[in-house]
Amino acid sequence: MGFRNVNIIGTGVYHPKKRVGNEFFIKHFDSKDIDIRELLDNLGRKYRYIIDNNKENALTMALEASRGALKSAHISPEQLDMIIFSSDTPEYLTPSNALIINKELKATNAHIVYDLNSNCVGMVVALDQAARMMKTNDNVKYCLVCGGLYVSSIAREDCKYTYPASGDAGAALILEVKEEDTLRGVLDSKYTTVSKYYDTIMSPACGMTKARSNDVDEYEKKQKWRGFHLDFFAPEWANAITYFSQKFHFTIEDIKLFLLSQYSKQFIIETAKYLNIDDYQDKFTYIGDKYGYTGTTSPIVAFHHAIRDKDIPRGSKAVFCSVGAGVAMCSVLYEF
Repeated sequence: MGFRNVNIIGTGVYHPKKRVGNEFFIKHFDSKDIDIRELLDNLGRKYRYIIDNNKENALTMALEASRGALKSAHISPEQLDMIIFSSDTPEYLTPSNALIINKELKATNAHIVYDLNSNCVGMVVALDQAARMMKTNDNVKYCLVCGGLYVSSIAREDCKYTYPASGDAGAALILEVKEEDTLRGVLDSKYTTVSKYYDTIMSPACGMTKARSNDVDEYEKKQKWRGFHLDFFAPEWANAITYFSQKFHFTIEDIKLFLLSQYSKQFIIETAKYLNIDDYQDKFTYIGDKYGYTGTTSPIVAFHHAIRDKDIPRGSKAVFCSVGAGVAMCSVLYEF
């Protein structure tokens, strides 16, 4: 009996042209008597890309990344059966951004189209959702999972956790379902939700109803970020990865790629420690120094660069791990 596998066959990434180094943000916060040098060093920041025009947004960036992913996968837009768009800075609430991407790509046969907002963990959740649907729906062979984050449009200029840490970007994956003799592709997922932190990161800070009012200050319409302890992220991801290894009977050494949230390089270092991995720099892809933190797209941007720069043997494992505001965490196991 064969296996109905969902494999990643193409990736795409897009970022704006304007690249901004740490110096700009250090000077900005120095003027407010706030020293962010140590924070930027701990996060692993050097550069990030920022939209500086009125033509680009999360939707346009996701669209450009999608075109790149289609080219990478060597398929036409007409072959797509499904489109999922992920963002917490969507350009539209109605209609779905996925529907607009359908129209712009001329993906005339993609009849399952919807948006997903699980904040920074969104594209990992979308990958899991798409794979599970594709394994049970005979009408879906190809799926586009795409996303974009236009964080510079919502970051408060006095918030050291977002304004200097983040960047704008789009990313996309092409998934294909295929009958094969061995099990591979998207294998499993594990979720953790700790909702007591629901009010630590909120956008818009005033809520959508008040954001439509002219009486509310623009500052309150942007994202609020209240600092909280992030030390449970690494052990939760390590637990999920250990769970996968036990369920599917492989060792941690069999995992060739770790695609974690790119918010902080310390997440990577700490997760590697919990898993007793010494050579984390080889297996844990980190691109936050080049892109900044790009939210929902960040693990996918990391994956795009990892498979471009490395020769990944068939049968190798990869894990995607990320976290959304509030907090909601998801880890996905993948086999090449």
